[in-house]
This record gives sequence, C-alpha cells and structure tokens, in this order.
Amino acid sequence: MGDLGRDLAAALDPVRFAAGLGFEAERWQARLVRSRARRVLVACARQVGKTTTTSLKALHVAVYEPGSLVLIISPSQRQSDEMLLRVKALYRALGQAKPSRDSGSELVLENGSRIVSLPGTEGTSRGFAGAKLIVLDEAARVPDDIFASVLPMVASDGAIWALSTPWGRRGWFFEGFESREATWEKHRVTVYESAQYDDVRIAEVRAALGGFVFASDYECVFGDTDTQLFGSELVRAAFTSAVKELVLP
Repeated sequence: MGDLGRDLAAALDPVRFAAGLGFEAERWQARLVRSRARRVLVACARQVGKTTTTSLKALHVAVYEPGSLVLIISPSQRQSDEMLLRVKALYRALGQAKPSRDSGSELVLENGSRIVSLPGTEGTSRGFAGAKLIVLDEAARVPDDIFASVLPMVASDGAIWALSTPWGRRGWFFEGFESREATWEKHRVTVYESAQYDDVRIAEVRAALGGFVFASDYECVFGDTDTQLFGSELVRAAFTSAVKELVLP
C-alpha cells in the first residue's frame, strides 16, 4: 500500500492511525476510538491507557478535520496540559510539518486545527465555541455548573468525551452513567479489561488499598466511602414529595 493509501486508511480508521504511530490498541481502546457517538462517557480504571487513547482521538480529529477546534478540559490547568503534552508527542511521531504554533496550552497545526488545554473553571466557558471535540478528563471531579457551561461550546456536529474514575454517587458524571436514557454512549474499562494488569498486579493493588478505593479506582464502581455514616441511597430515600412541608404558625 502506497503512502496515499495508508493515509486514507488512517483517516478512515483511528486504529490504523494509531498503528502508524507504533501503538497497538487493546480491544477496549479500539472500540472507543472508533466510536462515532456525539456523547461518550467512559468510567475507567487508573493506568489503563486512558490518556493515550484520548490523545490519539484528539489528534486524529485535528489532523483529518482541518480547521477543527479540540478542547481538553480537566479540573486543573496542569492536568489538561499533561494530556496536551501527550498529544504533542504523538504529533511529533507523525513526522509531519512543524506546528504553526506550540505553546504550553495550545497546539496549532498547519491545517488550521487547534488543540487547546483549559482548566475546569468558570472562565473556561468564555471565548470558545464550535468545538469539534471536547475532552473532559477526570470528569467526575468537574462540577455540575462547569459541565453546564461547557455544553454550549461544542459544535452541532461535534462530540463530547467525558472520562474518569468514579468519585462516589454524586454529580453529572454519575447521573449520566447510571441513567437509562440513551443520551450517552457508555464504556466501562476495569482492570479486568486492560492488558496493563495481570492477576499478580491486580492482587498487589487490591492488597495495598482499602475496599472502597479499589472498587472505585480499579473496578469502576460508583460507591459510597468507607467512612460515610449513611449511604447515598438512604439519603435520597429520606427525601420524598409524599410528605408535605410542615408550616409552623
């Protein structure tokens, strides 16, 4: 296959694109990067390759959809910059022309596409619109109001990817993942689905952590903390519209 044929194959298939960079996708990674859904939620264990997978998707969009805007949003600027660094490393591996601009929080390609890293703060929602892809990293820790401010930034044909380890039974990420409505395409990637973990490593991690932490960070369980006096379900059950408000004279 000639260079043109390889480039066309990479444009049509992000897994082929990743292979051209020397990255062999695991089954869950291939399924995720090939997704064409406009709303994607991923509950994933730690150290399974989430950042690399998402960076490949972001770069694939930027390279093959000229003039596109890709936003990386995390609870802090440092976290977003870390993912952008991974994107830049992958872009260098492509061996293409140098970017027209490369700063600490922005990568602008020769085709006019921009990849920008941002903190998950109120000011994030100002100045950006028409994003082809928005990546929300550590999404369970992105507050509800920030998520609401991000939604208008995506283009009508754009996509939002939200990836995170669970963080209790709270917030928009939990509600979206547990909802039965077909609003989001959902992926769950535990240590058991990842080739990064074998039985020995899983046993070592489980032995080193408490039950809640292992279940949350490695088995992707949306659970209550070990120290929580009342579980989330009991707290929710305490509120009901069937009991009328008591009004004192």
